[in-house]
Amino acid sequence: MIQEEGPLTNEDIRLLKTAGRITGIRWLLLLLFSAITLILAALLLMAVCARKSGIYIPVSVASCINLIVCLFMWRSALKMRNRSRIGLKSGKKRLIRARLKTVLASNKGELQYITHNHEIIDARAALPDRSFFYEQRSTYHQTAISNISGLTNYEVVLHISLEGNILLKAEYPHSNYRETTGRITTDDLQLMKEKQSTLVKLFLTGCTGLALMLLLGGIAKGNYVNLYVLIAAVYLTFFLLAMPAYYVYNSYTRAESKIIIRGKVTEIISTIRPNLGTGDVYYRIGEKLFLVRPIENLGTRVLPGNEVELHFVRKANGRPGRMLYDIKCQR
Repeated sequence: MIQEEGPLTNEDIRLLKTAGRITGIRWLLLLLFSAITLILAALLLMAVCARKSGIYIPVSVASCINLIVCLFMWRSALKMRNRSRIGLKSGKKRLIRARLKTVLASNKGELQYITHNHEIIDARAALPDRSFFYEQRSTYHQTAISNISGLTNYEVVLHISLEGNILLKAEYPHSNYRETTGRITTDDLQLMKEKQSTLVKLFLTGCTGLALMLLLGGIAKGNYVNLYVLIAAVYLTFFLLAMPAYYVYNSYTRAESKIIIRGKVTEIISTIRPNLGTGDVYYRIGEKLFLVRPIENLGTRVLPGNEVELHFVRKANGRPGRMLYDIKCQR
């Protein structure tokens, strides 16, 4: 294993800056739990002042549990931000060149690269963000990973922040990567229209159901009104989810070209939690990570070392939109 130091590049700095931000669903959850904590604290104070012992104990228990969760979430978020900041402050990174024996995910959700000399290189993962519609963004977030598989018996150059120990880039010198553009085919257009058609049905179901529940709720005049309001809220959720998604896919159907990424998969990183079945999968091709959330899942099992083609809708600004499908190429 050969190790040396070098300065952070502009791309490294951008990764560390974005990975240190508290944004998206994490920020919403922090605000939500903070608000609930304040509300429960106010209720507890009111119960104490009014000497209502009947609600004192349950409110106290709920307040303690929520406070612990809230403090844990804030602590985790601030630790992530601090790791990025100290990484930027040093202005340097480690460049580690080694021949890999294997690569694993630790119990803490960190990356472990093990060399042929049985040396262990630990690093924290920073993965590309995604939008609500599974479009990959140019920003990053720190996260725990559940599994990683990679090429073995290959040389790799790892770029790791000197402070904070965040993996900035993993270079496999002998891997190939190529990016081209192509025309949207008839099959591509049909695939997107089928997805759009599903959203239209969901949209119409939400509109019809909402109108019906409001009508029945008005007729009921107090009988089961709460039930009608609850069902109406469910249909309203369908409506609010389907409407923006419909317009996103409508813009896709007007696209004339797509971006095609072709190359050898060097790593497959997963944040999927086996018990919950939730999370994301990323392929590393060349130096870059790509979110694998295709509109059409071809069900092909891809392993490190396989060559793949990833087809993305090309948006109006020239950036990749939602992945259409991924193809395992035959050698």
